Amino acid sequence: MSGTLRVTADASTISMARAIRATAQAAPLFLLTVRALAELADELGGYSTAAAFLLEIAESNNRPIAVNVETGPDTSSTAFIAPRTWTPERLQGWAAGHHAELEAEFGTISRVSAMPAEPV
Repeated sequence: MSGTLRVTADASTISMARAIRATAQAAPLFLLTVRALAELADELGGYSTAAAFLLEIAESNNRPIAVNVETGPDTSSTAFIAPRTWTPERLQGWAAGHHAELEAEFGTISRVSAMPAEPV
């Protein structure tokens, strides 16, 4: 059984970091919008700090966190922040296991590729 939980948070009234941490612990596939990422970065003082925070959550939950960014009127790109102990092959297999859920949310996936990890 698969389902979708959408969490909408008002960053002016709650901590985005706390909301993200709690939701990521409960969700088998956790995906942030670019807006949520921006609000997290505002709260934590920048994108580098937000990326480090998301990596810490991915590692403590031992599963990736996805960030989806619109790239055009009908297109988007999703990047995964995986625990540092994961190989690119493990991440690709994990993403493949969630292929149907990602397509249901964002439409047809045209390609899957790995990018080299950059240090946070």
